[in-house]
Amino acid sequence: MKFATRLTALSFALQGLAFQPCVAQSTLNYTTSWIGNSFGFGDGKWMQQDVEAIAVAPDGTVYANAPWDESGSEIGVYRGGDKLAVGANTHGWGNAGGDAIAVNSTYVYAAMSIGNQNNGLVGADYPPANQTWFGVTRRLRSNVAQGAPFTSGIGNSANATKNSFLRVLAASSSTDGAVRGLAATDTELYVADTADNRIVVYDAQTMRQLRSFTVPSPGRIALGADGTLWVVQGMQDASGASIGHYRADGTALNDAPALPSGTVPTDLAFAPSGQLSIADNGPSQQILLYSRASNGQMAAAGALGTRQGIFHVVEGTPGDWRFNGITGIGYDQAGNLYVAQNGQGLRPFGTALVGQGAVLESYAMGARSLGWRLDGLTFVDAAAFDPANAANVYTGSKRFALDYSQPPGKQWTYAGFTLNRFAYPDDPALHSTRGARGSPMVRRFNGQLFLYTLDQYAHYLNVYRFSPATDGEVAIPSGFLAQNPLPGNWPAGQPTYGEWMWRDANGDGKVSADEITSNPSTGATVGNGYWWVDTPGNVWLATPASGIREMPLQGLDANGNPQYTYASSKMFAMPAPFNRIARIVYVAETDTMYITGFTAAIPWNASLWKEAGPVLARYDNWSSGSPTLTWQASLPWNTSGNPQVTTVGIAVAGNYVFIAELYTPRVDVYDTRSGQMVGSMTPGANVGSTTGWVDIYMGISAAQRDNGDYVVLVEDDARAKILMYEWTPG
Repeated sequence: MKFATRLTALSFALQGLAFQPCVAQSTLNYTTSWIGNSFGFGDGKWMQQDVEAIAVAPDGTVYANAPWDESGSEIGVYRGGDKLAVGANTHGWGNAGGDAIAVNSTYVYAAMSIGNQNNGLVGADYPPANQTWFGVTRRLRSNVAQGAPFTSGIGNSANATKNSFLRVLAASSSTDGAVRGLAATDTELYVADTADNRIVVYDAQTMRQLRSFTVPSPGRIALGADGTLWVVQGMQDASGASIGHYRADGTALNDAPALPSGTVPTDLAFAPSGQLSIADNGPSQQILLYSRASNGQMAAAGALGTRQGIFHVVEGTPGDWRFNGITGIGYDQAGNLYVAQNGQGLRPFGTALVGQGAVLESYAMGARSLGWRLDGLTFVDAAAFDPANAANVYTGSKRFALDYSQPPGKQWTYAGFTLNRFAYPDDPALHSTRGARGSPMVRRFNGQLFLYTLDQYAHYLNVYRFSPATDGEVAIPSGFLAQNPLPGNWPAGQPTYGEWMWRDANGDGKVSADEITSNPSTGATVGNGYWWVDTPGNVWLATPASGIREMPLQGLDANGNPQYTYASSKMFAMPAPFNRIARIVYVAETDTMYITGFTAAIPWNASLWKEAGPVLARYDNWSSGSPTLTWQASLPWNTSGNPQVTTVGIAVAGNYVFIAELYTPRVDVYDTRSGQMVGSMTPGANVGSTTGWVDIYMGISAAQRDNGDYVVLVEDDARAKILMYEWTPG
């Protein structure tokens, strides 16, 4: 290896060692709450995690659609700040939601797709091998879970949406042929067949094709009062999208407005007054207004929303009219405006990205005031406490302020959005698999605040610094540590093999090849490891089978970036009884290492790749060269049950270790002093007495408040929120 190593021969004081079995304990004295979603699910409701498109009915009912919601609310129905319904059967068994939606007086038309799950589904309901069907599902407005079948309809023969799917395009499974725009009257349905560069017109009642005409990669469609079509077109053009205007027969009109430079049009809608509104997801983050001038052309008539949206002045501060990733707009008959956002904008072609969290807002245009807002802000996203303030909580891209005096579900306020895709397009998170930062670790050292984040399965460690005076709430990309190269062509300069790191040496937040340091000789030994950052800022990497490495912080550079080197790294050998390490937490203040993993008695196998393991152990005097194995405990573990009982995450705070189970909605609590299990916490009735899987390696965190209470945060993979437990030890 290129770096100097210190392989520490671990000796263990085994005499009198306490081995604690997993035993059932009495229920702890705790309450359940949540962060990041307007609904807790105790009432059967949740705000969906993404909204790619909306359609607004005259009475103000909003119909939303997205390709994916973890609990099946790809189609959601909202009115007056409440959720009314979920459109079923767009999730699983080959079904997925979509990127467009429209309504008329009777029906909801929602874009969706039907696949065959890697050729595993066969029969008339599914496309042939290596193919996907893209099209439209027709539902009843009176019951969006109920299909409205038609003679040529296909699909879903075993559920309530039987024969209600219109196949618009059959494409190879590697092709993104999604319908990107829909509009409807009571007589005609207009469908943007984006991949085939055409708009197809169907009879809205019989769903028979009437005609089609050419439009370059069309997206959203708005119908004018005169029956003409206004279209976001050129969705896949390198030069960017523009606005087109067409008669219903496809005849092009030449009066569409030329958009300002930098505009990224994502949706368009007409207000009852006849004014055209165009959502701009470019740097302006506004809704551009156009009115018909005396010369017959469409002329700019102002804009709605704060220029630069959430990034205006104090960057990353949410608020009224501060838009962030506009995906859909619409008006009701009273003139109220509805705006959908996901912190990203429309789903990029060829990806399955779901944005940075959904926000759906309504504004009363007369008073220009907020009517209502719904949030679904987290997905596959953990949360962590600011070590200086337990009322300050960060996720990968959000900051929440907590007021513990409020009732459950009302304690959180969305206080900051920390990812600025315009100022820092090289943020490594934007180039990762999900396009999101993931699990946070918040640290303060040298008097400054830092954010470290892990991707879903801990392959990469992102490093961020803060500069409130210049960047407000935004976390500035500062560094990146990779166990192996990223797939694809980003960044230029990364090695083809082995681990590497980047530090923002010039302070511009961009990744340059000359700022990358590689360490290819360790590529095979550090892969699939688990990162941990301790309080002083040292970076630890638990390799599965080669022990634990520490990379001590080498201070901050001139731009305030933490510095690490491979040469200064220290290696610690695999400690008994483990033969595979899955998770670690190192407490620097007491020189204590907590480890979970596998042993010879319960060995690891490939089917347990996500698990934290069946054994938890504490080691004292870890860095001394002669650490002491103080205790080890058996964790809940039953891989033959249904559901399986396994572990996935660990957090340590005060005198307790908190273990998150993977498939079962439970957090188990152990005493750090003895290893004894003291009890468990499960979701309360106000969150539906359930939660989704903890589907990330670092899905749990904990803190002890000044009053002695413990607060535990757990990813809820199912319903776009963070589960929060507040526990008062007996």
